[in-house]
Amino acid sequence: MKEVEIYIGTTLRGSGKGIGKGMYIMRARLAEGRVHERMAAVEIDGGTESRLVLYCLRDSLARFRYACGVSVYTECTYVAAVNNRWAEGWKGNGWTTGRGARVKDAGLWRDILWHLEDTGHTLRAVAGRHEFSGWMRANLPRLYAPRDIFGEVGDGALNPVGYRSGGHPMASWHGED
Repeated sequence: MKEVEIYIGTTLRGSGKGIGKGMYIMRARLAEGRVHERMAAVEIDGGTESRLVLYCLRDSLARFRYACGVSVYTECTYVAAVNNRWAEGWKGNGWTTGRGARVKDAGLWRDILWHLEDTGHTLRAVAGRHEFSGWMRANLPRLYAPRDIFGEVGDGALNPVGYRSGGHPMASWHGED
């Protein structure tokens, strides 16, 4: 099974609602040893950090057509619920929590579970800062993200690979290469 890493960052923190941007970077190691990375972003109004992370997770899982071992890295601890298999329990309870409350963003959780079941992905989440956290925090506010539509971010707009290999984190924004 191919192993894939997904790194997710957002401009929103916690449960405060507002206009926020989210981004994910998918990374897979190809058979010949090369690393393949893809990025996409979204902007939503009235969202929370959790909702943005769920949008990013749903969209990234939809891009795979075969079973993968997926590791998701996010600073959002709520989404780490995938490790506890809470979503499966919520689904069995008619999308209500153990206390009887309606699950927030049940539609996003439903889509994520469907992608997992449809493709056979295995999913684990790692909550906390990740290798792209600082870079995303610095660049996400400047990123144009189509409202409510995931779109590809061109390699010229953002270049985390150059940043990790010692390039200046803002080089692609200033036209420096």
